Amino acid sequence: MNDNVIIDVLAGDGGSGAGEGRFYDDKTPVPFVLGDGTILVTIPSFRDGQRCGETLLELFQTAKDPDNIVVSLVEQNQNTDDDLYCLEVYCKLAGGGKDSIYERIKPRNDSIKLIIKEEERNKCPRNDQIRLIKVNDIFTKGPTWARALGRKNLGNEEFCLQTATHNSFVQHWDEKVRKEWLLTNNEYAIISNQPKKQPTIQNDMQNTPDRIVPRNCAHYHPNWADGKVDKLKRPLLAHTWAPAFSFSKCHLEESAPYDGFTPFVSSDIEAFARFARFWTRGYDVYTPTQNIVYIKFNDQPNKHKNEWINKWKKRKDRALAISLRRIRSYLEILGDEDIGVKLDNMGIYGLGKRRTLNQLNEFVGIELSTEQSRSEDLPCGNFRWVPYNSGISPIENLYSNPDDLDSQPEFPLRTYLTFADKYETSRINSLNSVSEGDVLNPTGSTGLRSSSSQSRGDNFPYGTIFILWIFGLVLWCYVHVFGVSDWKRRKSGRGKNSDKNK
Repeated sequence: MNDNVIIDVLAGDGGSGAGEGRFYDDKTPVPFVLGDGTILVTIPSFRDGQRCGETLLELFQTAKDPDNIVVSLVEQNQNTDDDLYCLEVYCKLAGGGKDSIYERIKPRNDSIKLIIKEEERNKCPRNDQIRLIKVNDIFTKGPTWARALGRKNLGNEEFCLQTATHNSFVQHWDEKVRKEWLLTNNEYAIISNQPKKQPTIQNDMQNTPDRIVPRNCAHYHPNWADGKVDKLKRPLLAHTWAPAFSFSKCHLEESAPYDGFTPFVSSDIEAFARFARFWTRGYDVYTPTQNIVYIKFNDQPNKHKNEWINKWKKRKDRALAISLRRIRSYLEILGDEDIGVKLDNMGIYGLGKRRTLNQLNEFVGIELSTEQSRSEDLPCGNFRWVPYNSGISPIENLYSNPDDLDSQPEFPLRTYLTFADKYETSRINSLNSVSEGDVLNPTGSTGLRSSSSQSRGDNFPYGTIFILWIFGLVLWCYVHVFGVSDWKRRKSGRGKNSDKNK
């Protein structure tokens, strides 16, 4: 991958970030506030049931407090005999290799359906700690879309860990990653690095931490680290973010949620786009002092890995182009072809107000508007924390005058919201009366969700359409069925009369 690939995809003609008239900035990060310590682990799986099931098993087995772990699993499978299901594999492994508690049935010859045997549910340990969203593979729209879908499983957990189906975990990973986060003394800290290949001798199983940690220095190496750190005493401030391993407070998902409006975008592109979004909202990434997550050393590549983009590729190209245009607008590097994009309508999916895009360019060492990548001569450590005014909420948007706001994220299981109950509304939608569908979480929050879905999504007039459909069906039957029969009777009658008149 050449050193300008990310810039080439995203950059164009346009201006830099705003940020004039800033208030007094804090000199240090906001100190953390501790809660119950529960962790939600999000895992998207695309036709990767075997590795996914093995990862689930290891996740619970290596945790110091597995009772505190909840999994959000977004499984994208083909309903055929060829595909193993993640829970199917996990339950069989967790049950000692015995028969699965799931039964495969065939509603049709070309389809498989997985049915749980309720009487045997207790044979699958921690089955009730896994929240599952299932999607047929033909409807999937890439990793960014899948992770956005996963927020439906976010409850009131304090911490969120984002990982992948091919990852492996050190012993007591939950305790270790939490300690790493605490060492930052930053409520808005994110512990993240690109995992390296697991060594054949697993030091952490012997309680000897592996302190040679991969670190991304450039933004054009999304899938492998081009630097490393050794023997860190504290987590080191970073200017890159790795989706394969990311640990933070779950309010990150409220402040800078995955953008489901960017279908078919790859993780490497989204990695920088989301980094820009949450960094301008006051979040900071840190490289940990030790490796906590690895890529499995005996890992077999997923043969279906790129099907989400390669199948029907031409049909997806237009959607991908729109997604990339949207990402360029996040970064305010719009070209001539992007004129007319209204940044206000992105809401929480755009940039924040705590830091500016100019500050981001300086911190990272790039210039998006001129397609300038980070120089290889720049040092990869000792970054200075960029101050911001903590009196500005992380959900305040850089552009905040929407007239047709994109549908803002919902959290149906999260009854205690940190920020999301204060999402802004658009001028058009705020004039509408609040319906039951607008309540973000009626069981535990008085916050309201207002979005463009009120006018074109959630409140779409399906009842009216159904009535019109019935009317059309009756009309069609009258014309094509009853009308034809009546015409045949009349034609038959005319024939008889003509015979008589001869």
